Amino acid sequence: MKVKERAKPKLPPVEPGVYMAICIGLVDLGEQYSTAYKYYSNKCLYIWELPTELVEVDGEQKPRQLSKEFTVAATSKSHLRKLIESWNGKSYSDEDFLEFDLFDQVGKPCQLNVVLNETGEYANVESVIPIPKGFSAPTSDTPPIKWNIDEWNDEAFAALPEWIADKVKKSTQYQKLHAPAETVEVKADASKECPI
Repeated sequence: MKVKERAKPKLPPVEPGVYMAICIGLVDLGEQYSTAYKYYSNKCLYIWELPTELVEVDGEQKPRQLSKEFTVAATSKSHLRKLIESWNGKSYSDEDFLEFDLFDQVGKPCQLNVVLNETGEYANVESVIPIPKGFSAPTSDTPPIKWNIDEWNDEAFAALPEWIADKVKKSTQYQKLHAPAETVEVKADASKECPI
């Protein structure tokens, strides 16, 4: 078996530039551990669709999608708050932002400023701004994704794309929810019984 027969071909990145887009999803990734900063924080993932940028997937033309992960934080310096304020074209007080429902952005159109990483392999969402007045808002036929880890639903979880589900599985909430109910007894000299 050759690798090329099994490996999925890598899609070229979206070209850098500004695109009309629509938010098709928000996934609550739960509490995730950062190996870089050595602490846990709640994360979320926004997903946007670019209706004018098509790519072939399993013999079918589908719109390209981009996503960006954020730490859920309310401070005025947080990347999430800056994104929401830029996207909605307004500033929020600390109190107002604490009450803001992040799922309200799902289905909302915008413009994405897309840049390539330093190697040119990946397209990243640099910023999000509103659609200019007088322009038609893009639409999508993709079913919206609104995943809240605190309202666990096995069917909804199974419908998440595999790469997103893998991220959710790393959360403390998933680990607690799916921890074994029974403890496993291990013999002290078990290592002697295992031939190598």
